[in-house]
Amino acid sequence: MPLVDYRPGLDGLRAIAVALVLAFHLDHLPGGILGVDAFFVVSGWLITWKLLGEIEHGGSVRLRRFWASRARRLLPASLLVLAVVAVVWPLADIVVSGLRRDLLWAMAWAANWGTITAGGDYWARFGNPSPLNHFWSLAIEEQFYLVFPLAVLALIGSQRKRIDRLVPLAIVGIAISTVLTLLFSSNPERVYLGLSLIHISEPTRPY
Repeated sequence: MPLVDYRPGLDGLRAIAVALVLAFHLDHLPGGILGVDAFFVVSGWLITWKLLGEIEHGGSVRLRRFWASRARRLLPASLLVLAVVAVVWPLADIVVSGLRRDLLWAMAWAANWGTITAGGDYWARFGNPSPLNHFWSLAIEEQFYLVFPLAVLALIGSQRKRIDRLVPLAIVGIAISTVLTLLFSSNPERVYLGLSLIHISEPTRPY
């Protein structure tokens, strides 16, 4: 299993997932929101594959290198969007309730929790929507990137033969996600936007 191996098929799956979400928001495909789940599955698969590749070829996960690579991939475009919103929306006199708060939560990679704690409605149809609503999914990605490598290191360390220890982690992730969904079933915002460990409940043997 090479450490770096570009797989065009993953880009195709991402494109399909994005298309499904766009179709949903355009009211053309009611079930298109499942594209978000598909995107998370692909992301979880790829990150797990990369982490296991590092353990096989380098003996361990270099956390600083891993986090730096994720930052280089996501931060430039994200910070550009935040800067544009912070400047253009006030200049254009577009009034969005809580925009400054949304900016701060997005910069902290916790936009999902910002929406939950504010009691906002992700599906609101009235008023000017926040231009940063979509940052909730990026926040979940970043939270996963922070927690999952630490879990992999704790369970596997530098010993490749311990990979089977990820199977119980996946089972626990599924159980926790299910329990949390049931506990917060009366609060759809919490269920949809919270970190439900969906990544950890994905396939952990990607090869």
